[in-house]
Amino acid sequence: MSFYTIDSISFSYNKTETLFKDVSFNIEKNQNIGLIGPNGCGKTTLANIMMGILKVQSGEVYLQGKNIKQLSLSDIGKRVGYVFQNPEVQLFCPTVKDQMYFSIRYNKDIEEDQIDEKIKHLLYIFELDKHKDHSPLNLSIGEKQRLALASVLSREVEFLILDEPTTSLDILRINQLEKYLSIIQQKGIGYLIISHDRGFLNKHVDKLLILKSEGVELI
Repeated sequence: MSFYTIDSISFSYNKTETLFKDVSFNIEKNQNIGLIGPNGCGKTTLANIMMGILKVQSGEVYLQGKNIKQLSLSDIGKRVGYVFQNPEVQLFCPTVKDQMYFSIRYNKDIEEDQIDEKIKHLLYIFELDKHKDHSPLNLSIGEKQRLALASVLSREVEFLILDEPTTSLDILRINQLEKYLSIIQQKGIGYLIISHDRGFLNKHVDKLLILKSEGVELI
């Protein structure tokens, strides 16, 4: 049984213009997939469908064999972590440390001392430790992106979806992200990365999916 099964889905934002149709593919739990395609082809829309945020007009999406229609957003969020292209969407706590604390405690039973150690470790990796008492909204766009990544990665989900994770990162932070992706791979955690950076994807994915208006091409 595949971790994700996308079965002949079609989506449109209105009744006259179909964004894509008959999209089908499978993703195994430990696979590392890159999703590419021209601007406006629906890559982020597809990610939102996989997270249960948007509903398809036809076709089905299965997560670990269960129809996603039967799962709540919370059920999906326990298994799949999603880093939005705009990090401000998922940053809402008073401080950076509070944001990390909320993410780690999300449906998890974990000791307080373990939480503190984990927060300290991740904030150090993503060079956010000096901002731990600051509001996430006062961070730079690059810092917000790093905080969103750190908070999602802290939850130890089974699969990750990263939407343009390198957009606001400089070379140093991209290198840090690459190191963390290597650790994730070693743990057998799969991910789907949406990106225009083919060079980055070529180093960190097993397969590339090209999203088109009619289906996907696997390369």
